[in-house]
Amino acid sequence: QEVLPGRFLSFKDARTGMERASSVVKSSAYALFVVGIFAGSTAALEEILFVGFNIPLAEIEGMNNPYFAFNQWVNGLIFPSSALAWYERELGWKGAHYAVTYTRDLVAGTAMYYTVAGLWHLWAYSINGEKFFPEEGPYKRAGAAIMWDQITLAQVSLFMYAALPVLSEWLIEEGYTKVYWSVEEVGGWANYLGLTLLYLSMVEMGVYWMHRTLHTNKWLYTHVHGLHHKYNMGEGRELSPWASIAFNPLDGILQASPYVVMLFVVPCHYLTHVFMLFFTAIWATNIHDALVWDTEPIMGSKYHTIHHTHYHYNYGQFFVFCDWFWGTLKESTARSQGVSRGRATSEKTKAA
Repeated sequence: QEVLPGRFLSFKDARTGMERASSVVKSSAYALFVVGIFAGSTAALEEILFVGFNIPLAEIEGMNNPYFAFNQWVNGLIFPSSALAWYERELGWKGAHYAVTYTRDLVAGTAMYYTVAGLWHLWAYSINGEKFFPEEGPYKRAGAAIMWDQITLAQVSLFMYAALPVLSEWLIEEGYTKVYWSVEEVGGWANYLGLTLLYLSMVEMGVYWMHRTLHTNKWLYTHVHGLHHKYNMGEGRELSPWASIAFNPLDGILQASPYVVMLFVVPCHYLTHVFMLFFTAIWATNIHDALVWDTEPIMGSKYHTIHHTHYHYNYGQFFVFCDWFWGTLKESTARSQGVSRGRATSEKTKAA
């Protein structure tokens, strides 16, 4: 597909000061909306965990903090006591804690991948396939062979992906980060919202520059990131929801690393951090489905598909703002071909 400058132009290309201000305000409003989702989820989780379950702070070898207690509690819900006892007998209490946490994260990540991608596939390809991918549309539906290729790569990489949240848990439980447990610790919801917006903004910029570096550094692209870009919408290499985490495992970890690195920089609520990791997995499925949706200033699949066909544009994760600001935003001509809201309008329909 031919690409055009995106609606959110760089500052130097914006026609008027009003256009610049309008774009910034719109991006900020959507960012606040996303933060609102995180805030609502965090409030619900705090209420459920603190009031509904009243998690005990069990002390083991001096480890007496809510993060450690929370993970011990979750692990105890998932694994039978006999399995937990075996881990502890073989690895010691601390080794067992992180080994069980890794196993939990691996199982949860795998289950989430197949559940989310499977439901997305059912909705976009099976139920609405003819509507979303008509013959006259800009993109073809992925075939079974390439989807199996994506599933295989994703499944192999999951074994390494699961190690990153374990590292994150260790850093948090040992007190190396600025993570906090309760909204009260930062002085209430107003401070929580401000800090969460700052954390999300820093993560967004971190993901943008990490992703961009994976393209501009020839060694990293050739040996790490290029594997994911074999899904470039060519014949037999189409994107699909199953491509969401089909990366070289080092690639996936590098692109997710800003979520961990920024914990050293900006205070972040622990439950918000956990929820963001789950939300990111769902979002990755969304942007790889090859549908053409008008979602500006959200970085939807319309923009990410262009990234897979033209490589050096649209590096952002949630928002188009970073690409707009640093001049790498491009938009598909699919809209000019009559494609909108995930479907194509045929010439016959337009003529009528």
